[in-house]
Amino acid sequence: MRVTNISLYSNDVEFINFSLLKADPAAEYAVRNITGLDAEDIIHKFYGFGAKTASKFYDFKLSPRDIVMKVALNPHFRLNQSYSDVRDKLYKAISSSRTGLVTMYFNSIGIAVAQITGFITKFEVTHFEAVPEVQITLHCDDPMFRAINPVVYNDEDISVMTRSITPSTVVIADSDSTAPHGFALIVTFTAPTPQFTIQDAVSNPEWAFQVIPSGGFLVDDVLWFSSEFSNKYLHIVRGGTTIHLMDRIHPGSIWPVIFPGANEFYFPEIFNFTWTQLNYHYAYWGV
Repeated sequence: MRVTNISLYSNDVEFINFSLLKADPAAEYAVRNITGLDAEDIIHKFYGFGAKTASKFYDFKLSPRDIVMKVALNPHFRLNQSYSDVRDKLYKAISSSRTGLVTMYFNSIGIAVAQITGFITKFEVTHFEAVPEVQITLHCDDPMFRAINPVVYNDEDISVMTRSITPSTVVIADSDSTAPHGFALIVTFTAPTPQFTIQDAVSNPEWAFQVIPSGGFLVDDVLWFSSEFSNKYLHIVRGGTTIHLMDRIHPGSIWPVIFPGANEFYFPEIFNFTWTQLNYHYAYWGV
């Protein structure tokens, strides 16, 4: 992920912008150091065995992330601006809305390529230095850097992505992400179907995810699914009513994940539904 500058927003208003290419002498703030942009404390958690090989499966995830920014203050003295004035601008950003959320954007030549969101938890000030600084800590419960816009496939796109030899296999190539991530999909059933399955092979799969609603899926049921780590959901909309299905997941099911590179997902019931959308966000361990 190529980054040329970093900007912070609170309540959708930019309050600080750091150039990583060259210092701007007219800028009110100059970054001295930023830590917490790498992949510290990667946690691996066992969650199951492969059905064919009995290989152990692990989730790899990060602990909540603390991004610490050391920022030098550069008031415009000719405009009668003081250190307190520019420092107060940062204080106001701690909570300028009811959510209190601050978003850090990573930009490449003026285009935002990734983001992370959290809360400012520390604001440390050096008052008696020649060039006063502040040290700001942004705490992010969800530690992954994600692309701003999702990759979106519609029914026609997915038709192209299916393999001609096995038309029920959808191939997703993610060459941009550096970290595994989930995906979301919406499908509408065109025939009564007992279950919905995603697996990694036509027969004898290493893993499978299966949901079996009471009474199965009916015609015109719309299935909403997400395996994104921080936003898993599974439900159908039937006649305007939402029916949650988390308790109908078959025991031993493995949530499907997109890994960097080529990914193949086999949908045994693919001819019983139409695609509305499949989407995901590129994910990055660090900058």
